[in-house]
Amino acid sequence: MPTPYDNFTERAHHNYMKLPAKVRQNRWILKTIMEKYGFKSITSEWWHYDLKNWSKYPIMDFSFDQLDSLLRQRKTVIR
Repeated sequence: MPTPYDNFTERAHHNYMKLPAKVRQNRWILKTIMEKYGFKSITSEWWHYDLKNWSKYPIMDFSFDQLDSLLRQRKTVIR
């Protein structure tokens, strides 16, 4: 990718092109897939996406342990 995560230089912008072809391709793949599934990119941060209409959804504050437990319960119910 063009920069490490949370790099706020010009190099992190989606339209920054002074990069190797493989890096530009990887950035394009990420953006294309994220947008396909309803996310919108932040123009200045290649890694930052927001779900369209995110404000319609409640904020969930789960710990990783709680998420793990929920996923385990779901797998049990599905089987």
